[in-house]
Amino acid sequence: MRFYIVALLLLVVLQNLNAQPAGADVGVSGMVKPKRQSVKPAKIKFDFHEGKALLKSGLIIEGQFKYIQPKSAEVPIFVFIEQGSKVQKTVALSMIDKLTLAGAEKGITARLDSTEFVWIDKYRDLYRKVRTGTVELYDNSRVVDETYEYLTDYVFIASRQDYGYKLVRKLADVEMFMSDHPYFMESAKITNRYETQDFRVIVYLVDLFNDPNPMRSLKWDEMTITLKSRQTLQGYGYIQPLDMRNEYIESTSAYVHFYDGKDFKLLSSANIKDVTVGGVTYVGGVYGLGNKFFYGKKWDYQGTEYAIVQRLTTGNNYFFRSRSVAEGLVILKKTGETYLKPVDEAELRKAYLDMLRTGAVQ
Repeated sequence: MRFYIVALLLLVVLQNLNAQPAGADVGVSGMVKPKRQSVKPAKIKFDFHEGKALLKSGLIIEGQFKYIQPKSAEVPIFVFIEQGSKVQKTVALSMIDKLTLAGAEKGITARLDSTEFVWIDKYRDLYRKVRTGTVELYDNSRVVDETYEYLTDYVFIASRQDYGYKLVRKLADVEMFMSDHPYFMESAKITNRYETQDFRVIVYLVDLFNDPNPMRSLKWDEMTITLKSRQTLQGYGYIQPLDMRNEYIESTSAYVHFYDGKDFKLLSSANIKDVTVGGVTYVGGVYGLGNKFFYGKKWDYQGTEYAIVQRLTTGNNYFFRSRSVAEGLVILKKTGETYLKPVDEAELRKAYLDMLRTGAVQ
């Protein structure tokens, strides 16, 4: 729930940021400051956390740290109690180079049991590390594992070694960090996600980019693809669902997302001859109403040829797979050179699912 709220808030803040002059670098406490609408400050009760800080002076301090929310022009600080002492001291954020605190916001931060903060000089502030790996992500939240309803003035930053840091307003802003693997932005463009400001999609693609074994999370099917050039590809793949209503994708091509064990590829029906999944060769066809190409399972039922196709739904697109076999499944009837949705499609779908459950079809 909190992840959803963060994502929703990010949309609001990014819309405000996009109103800034082109090319302006925006930092939380830097020289260039965006003009934001007045927003009620988030009420967060910050706690003490065991931790260690590396100061810019090179001094390392250990003990308990508690963030103090500043009022108006006050300098942000941490209250610090050194190990073996009961005396409270203060440490300004601008003095800290790195800070690691016990505890983590589940599903958000880079670590499971601790939270790392890093000073980013370009934006002159201390940022929380959200993702680690080849491409790293940061935000300006001070939350470790405290409870909160929403965040205000949310800022999101990406970085990669030798590429520097960049403020992220939308997915397209991380393209420079993924330029050596073009699949990621290609797939975002053909799924109409290139300009998305959805925090979840950005993190999803960065996780995928960083993962040395992406099939652990994707769980794509083993697949063999024969190209029209007669080249055969073997690996893991995912047939992109058919967008029957043009909700996301205007292209009339069908797409297969493929992983050969080393890198991802985005393959178009214009280049594919055959797709085989689990020993079953999928039929390629055209959905007549939208003139859209698709791949589906061939199903002969009561003397009529059908195609079993996964269609795109609001909860089932390239980034978030179906929760069940039945979700998004549609039956298309072969009519001449194209396929159409039959009037008894609901009854046919029920019959197919019944046969699937009994093992009568694959």
